[in-house]
Amino acid sequence: MSWWKNAVIYQIYPRSFADSNGDGIGDLRGVIERFEYLVELGIDAIWFSPFFKSPQKDFGYDVENYYEIDPVYGTMADFDELLNLAHEHNIKILLDLVLNHTSDQHPWFKESRKSRDNPYRDFYIWKDGKKPHGKKPPNNWKSFFGGSAWTYDEKTEQWYYHHFLPEQPDLNYRNPKVKEEMFKVVKFWLDKGVDGFRLDVIHLIYEDPSFRDNPRSWRLFPSDYSNAWLFQEHKYDESLEETVEFVRELRKLVDSYKEPERVLLGEVLGIPERVRLFYGPNNDGLHLNFNFTFTSCPFKAEKFYNVVKRIEKTLPEPYWPCYTFSNHDIPRMISRHGNDEKKARLLTLMLLTLRGTPVIYYGEEIGMQQVKIPRKKVQDPLGKKFWFSPVPIGRDGCRTPMQWEDSANSGFSSCEWGKTWLPVHKNYKKINVKLQRNDPHSLFNFYIELIRFRKRHIALQIGKIKLFPPKKSIFYYIRETESDVLLIVLNMSKKACSYNLKDLLPKHEENSSIQALFSTHEGKIGENELLAEKLTLKPLEGCIYRLFNKNN
Repeated sequence: MSWWKNAVIYQIYPRSFADSNGDGIGDLRGVIERFEYLVELGIDAIWFSPFFKSPQKDFGYDVENYYEIDPVYGTMADFDELLNLAHEHNIKILLDLVLNHTSDQHPWFKESRKSRDNPYRDFYIWKDGKKPHGKKPPNNWKSFFGGSAWTYDEKTEQWYYHHFLPEQPDLNYRNPKVKEEMFKVVKFWLDKGVDGFRLDVIHLIYEDPSFRDNPRSWRLFPSDYSNAWLFQEHKYDESLEETVEFVRELRKLVDSYKEPERVLLGEVLGIPERVRLFYGPNNDGLHLNFNFTFTSCPFKAEKFYNVVKRIEKTLPEPYWPCYTFSNHDIPRMISRHGNDEKKARLLTLMLLTLRGTPVIYYGEEIGMQQVKIPRKKVQDPLGKKFWFSPVPIGRDGCRTPMQWEDSANSGFSSCEWGKTWLPVHKNYKKINVKLQRNDPHSLFNFYIELIRFRKRHIALQIGKIKLFPPKKSIFYYIRETESDVLLIVLNMSKKACSYNLKDLLPKHEENSSIQALFSTHEGKIGENELLAEKLTLKPLEGCIYRLFNKNN
């Protein structure tokens, strides 16, 4: 059984997890000092956002050197110690690998922009501009950060391409030397013993060789149901066939490291049918790819059912989904749902019981909330550029320091109060690890119990899933193996409800009884009573039942 199928993955944003040296910025030594917490939580793998050497224009997603740890995060010795510590506790380590672009401070790009005939010129994408005088961009492609995806270089009188910031020039993978060099990076970290990679925007690796204009669209924001955003259909700058083949080639390299098995977790944006291509025609591409649809799904049973139904249709076995509710780019889950802890518990129960690999963002387990960052303290380049927007666009609010305790800076850092790289949420005295550790009914202890429960039941890890159309506010499904059948029922209403089994289950399941095993509410965990006819749920309650056949 592949470890990544039954794993619970936990994302750490290194700047914000724990600061060991008092500079107000999280680091690897801080993670080492807090590692007991991760063991206690019970997670199986950690995905680290980038900590490679970087000018930090996009906080690590602009890499200057793929072979060095940025001094702000520590040293290679710190990383080696952290990797060994994780493996001692049977916890895997996934690195965030940015293959699409580098920093403009990378030695390759510094050489590339010196002259048109520099040996590294073709490591990046340089084009003449449109006439007259070449002072207009080569085409209409847009940067994810707004504006043109092209920047003019006065010295060499050409434009270079960047899907993101101008300080993040895209690599040219049509140059075989680029692929060769980047695969060396992959091998370097695999040889060190990392267990896999989260592949940043991997669908952007190749661009149309003719650089044709993208068709226009009326859609402004990205969506999991459209390939259009920023008023363009991204036909020529995303998800080309060559990129799919690149991923398959990368998979071959990763698969050559047999023991332990390594994993590729992709960040491919867009409609599920397009994402499916990156798994490869023979399941020989990505092992996993994030499904981001939950991050924008309304809190309705029918909406979540439709999402899961579409994913199951697109990724049937042996393909494997990957679900998440938040990350470093997305507002925190609990705040998107009114800072309601009951809703957070319900959604977490769903996350850890669907078929697929769940990914938890740091702080979700204690209910950390989105922070409104004052304009003068904004760090994110998106937030700085669109400070005037009535809808918050910046990503700082979900990246604030981990709330460990009720002391200064929430125990995240020993720096002077208020000098952390982003401000700590003002609710840190009420929402923190120390307080919740001591409360058996806290959200933190709920996460621990649910993760333990998942590990005890193979049906929740690799069992088949059977979906049923919602009953009003009830979203429910079965996870099953030959030896265990579990019924998960989620009441997404603020009203209590009761159902007979025969009303919920198809005819061949009618002759059944159930045993309550787990609940998001107090009072049902560990019940032994067999209920032959009816199940009752409180408002916003989710339950896991074992299903029995009366004849057995």
